[in-house]
Amino acid sequence: MEKVVLLTGDKKLRNEFSAALPKGCRIISGGHVFKNSIIFYDMDTQKAGQLRELSGANFVISVTGKNITGPVMEAAASGAYETLRRPINPEDILRILEELTALREEMRHTISIENLPPTATCAIVGQSPNILDICKKIARLAQVEAPVLITGETGTGKELVAESIAQFSSRFGKPFIVVNCAAVPETLIESELFGFEKGAFTGAVSSKEGMLKIADGGCVFFDEVGELSLSIQGKLLRFLQTQTFYPIGSTKEIQVNVRVISATNRELSAMVREGKFREDLYHRLSVTTVHVPPLRERNEDILSLLYFFIGRYKHTAPRDIRGITKAFFKKMAAYDWPGNIRELENVIRSAIALSKTDYLTTHELKDVGERQPSKERKTISETLASAVIPLLKEAIQNKEKNIYEKIHDELDKPLLNYVLSYTKENQSEAARILGINRLTLRKKLKY
Repeated sequence: MEKVVLLTGDKKLRNEFSAALPKGCRIISGGHVFKNSIIFYDMDTQKAGQLRELSGANFVISVTGKNITGPVMEAAASGAYETLRRPINPEDILRILEELTALREEMRHTISIENLPPTATCAIVGQSPNILDICKKIARLAQVEAPVLITGETGTGKELVAESIAQFSSRFGKPFIVVNCAAVPETLIESELFGFEKGAFTGAVSSKEGMLKIADGGCVFFDEVGELSLSIQGKLLRFLQTQTFYPIGSTKEIQVNVRVISATNRELSAMVREGKFREDLYHRLSVTTVHVPPLRERNEDILSLLYFFIGRYKHTAPRDIRGITKAFFKKMAAYDWPGNIRELENVIRSAIALSKTDYLTTHELKDVGERQPSKERKTISETLASAVIPLLKEAIQNKEKNIYEKIHDELDKPLLNYVLSYTKENQSEAARILGINRLTLRKKLKY
């Protein structure tokens, strides 16, 4: 039998509430409030301050007969699980009791924030082999001055890798300037990089130092470098070769000492073959490379990441966050995270802001949107079929000739682009991986 506490000074509400309770439930005196009690709190006759005290160790549902937003907002700010309006609806009472029963069961199995597993001795959070390898590579690359190209999907933490390389190097404490190549308009990127002299163009009322000058002695990080236009790529190439540049409108060459780190979520080698990225610049930027894997390939790091972000944002919570339930973790671990670590961080921030208990539960995940579990992977033949069949149907309808050869050519393009990118344009190694001879590879590339 579920026992609930009703705190009210209104006899009519007591009668109304008794009539709405489902069978098997009964009201007990407000003086018998124990930890984890279910308390229905009359906002119209009780002091709001007591609600805040009770909500720390109990599930408190506020009740009001006022048709205004004030009591609802006050109750939510004081930690109320939910607010009911009078007249009391028996279905609402039943729904809340069922929710809280399930929530209590979920909270029987928790993971305390005090049991935080150790993270890698690196700024990157995680314990997976992938992350440990990246940390080792960061330590090695930090000791040399070669340019670094960081690749990986959006949200994987490429900028953090760049910052770590700078921090572990002899340039620690020197400027670390970020150039977001995708965010700065093409018309402004040159003046932002190289600076300009007074009167160099309309609106240049005073001289301005560019990002490359500001970064002197430190590092400049070109984020999403694949978004640069071909004209800017040529000017950037000259800078990489000489470490010199001319501000717009100036005849005085400026010399700087800057380490260049860049990042992209695009296949630059494929862009080179398509004529969208300069080959000479690509080779200059990718002297050394670091690939950051997507979160779905380092699932074992999710728990460490959960704790890291809880530790970072728990001060924003309406209550002290002690950890997560095992059901919460299971649901997070089953998700594919297409937005990678950035998406996980945002979900944690939202869950903390919406938390109604001192443990994050699956209830908070419902509020931020259902996190769908990972879909079962398709077989290779199913994946290829889903791409090839539409092409085949279209070719047949258009009565095209040499359909077999055309489809094979289309399939070869992404295959060869990826393998050549993986081998950094080493054709012999690409041919070995594909199991074909180098002459066949060159023929397919149509050299």
